[in-house]
Amino acid sequence: MAKPRELSLGDWNEIVDAFHAESDRGAAVLAGSFAENTLGHYLRACMRDPKVADELFAPMGPLSSLSQRIAVAYAFGLISAAHYRDFQAIRRIRNHFAHHPFDATFGSTEIAKAAADLSMMDHAAAQHSQGRKRTRIAYLLTCGFVCAQLLNSLEK
Repeated sequence: MAKPRELSLGDWNEIVDAFHAESDRGAAVLAGSFAENTLGHYLRACMRDPKVADELFAPMGPLSSLSQRIAVAYAFGLISAAHYRDFQAIRRIRNHFAHHPFDATFGSTEIAKAAADLSMMDHAAAQHSQGRKRTRIAYLLTCGFVCAQLLNSLEK
């Protein structure tokens, strides 16, 4: 499996364009994948040995999943408690879409419950009163917000 390409803030524009063209499922998986790859990129940048990093991020390595990356990043103080909550909500939403082929939309009860924890929900609610659209936009904004902050810190 090839190592994901290094991401930059400019890559987010491509994701946003693709996000709007996707179904709810496609949009959730796409933005969630970007968040997962960004967190992996951030963690790799914090490591001193690229060969060890390759082992940790290998398909069966201890940092192969988003859940593991979130836990390690938070446990070592590399992400804030707010980012931890956002990444956990992103993970739950993305996983729900990936594992529920028939009942997953941004308007479903399960997604609405998970989306309530997104930091950008209030901002999206101020812009969109409709439930499904509000939740979809909050998810995109939260993915973008946490990714932008991590990538921006790497560029400094």
